[in-house]
Amino acid sequence: MSRLTNLADRLLRWLLPRVAGKRKPDLTIGPLADPYLCRWYVLPRNRLFNVYLHQFWRSDDDRALHDHPWWSLSWCLRGTMVEHTIAPGGIHRRQRVRAGDVRLRTARAAHRLEVEHGAAPVYTLFITGPRLRAWGFHCPAAGWVPWQRFVAGTDDASRGLIGPGCGDEPVPDDPSNDWRKFSRKLTPWKERDHA
Repeated sequence: MSRLTNLADRLLRWLLPRVAGKRKPDLTIGPLADPYLCRWYVLPRNRLFNVYLHQFWRSDDDRALHDHPWWSLSWCLRGTMVEHTIAPGGIHRRQRVRAGDVRLRTARAAHRLEVEHGAAPVYTLFITGPRLRAWGFHCPAAGWVPWQRFVAGTDDASRGLIGPGCGDEPVPDDPSNDWRKFSRKLTPWKERDHA
């Protein structure tokens, strides 16, 4: 067992009784009887950075990759999953993520996490920076779609339910469809793609 894997195991054994064992998740995505993700705030939420304990019960929606509104660091504490990304040239990459593995992502890095069906839940420590932009899904035909249009609804009752997803065609008059224009309004100058 590597030192990072051993440290991940020790951290999870410390966090579970102190965070997950003391209270219900701060956020549950999906139906309570069959959640996709449970999230506990390890530190009180703030505008600079956040630390979450994630418990993945199921895979991310497989219709499209998604990005995040902030840079993020994921440290897999227990379990195994597969991370799907798209490499330059449109090449689909699959990379196994095991306990002890660390992934650092920019806000624009699109990915999808796949948990093996029937496997024990996967635990990660998820650290984020300040909010830089809106987040959404990267659809093959429609391009970038804001999360509010992709999911079933934005209220707690519909959180995690299957929504319309990518749809069939892009909406030409919707500025959120062009993720570069839309994200420039929300992204600090240093983070912008100056192409």
